Amino acid sequence: MEKIELTCEGCGRKYRLRRPPEEIKEDLLFCPQCGGKLVFPRREEEGSGVLEDFLLTGPVALIYWDLPADFSPVERVLSEKGFALRRFTTLAELRSWLRIFIPELLVYGTEEADQVQAFEELLTSDLPMQDYRRIFRAWITSRYKTLEPREVFYSGMHMICQPDHLGRFEEIYGKARRYWEALYQPYYQALKEESAA
Repeated sequence: MEKIELTCEGCGRKYRLRRPPEEIKEDLLFCPQCGGKLVFPRREEEGSGVLEDFLLTGPVALIYWDLPADFSPVERVLSEKGFALRRFTTLAELRSWLRIFIPELLVYGTEEADQVQAFEELLTSDLPMQDYRRIFRAWITSRYKTLEPREVFYSGMHMICQPDHLGRFEEIYGKARRYWEALYQPYYQALKEESAA
């Protein structure tokens, strides 16, 4: 896939996106650092400076974390699974990331249900439903029971893990992910067949 290089008009940072050129809508991209507009560099500037690689070579996990619990078990497991981890702390930051890519995984590490609801409302308003459905969403909270199906359903997430259970994060994530993939497999197959027709 072709790498598209963009430069922030505001702070001058350079970014590399790995998306088909026809998908890059320059007027919709903004710098996550300063909010400035990202533009295609002039030919003479190409190759200069250090490029930030946002989509890297694998899947991306966006993380919101305000828990006092240790984040390292989550970080270790997701890094081992090949995820590039990117943090956000506000709705504006989440929106900026969504302008650059659709994450494969979104982790909310918080007890604040209102904050999670605000992030979820942003996702459903800013993304087409087929993109929203492709994001595996996990909530680390003591509000619900870990992996209990009814609690997961009530939360609106794909996975719930209590902070006290983070030592078992790999096992919990694996079980939840397998269930989610089995549940959505017919949906993805139908989308694939529809696009091939």
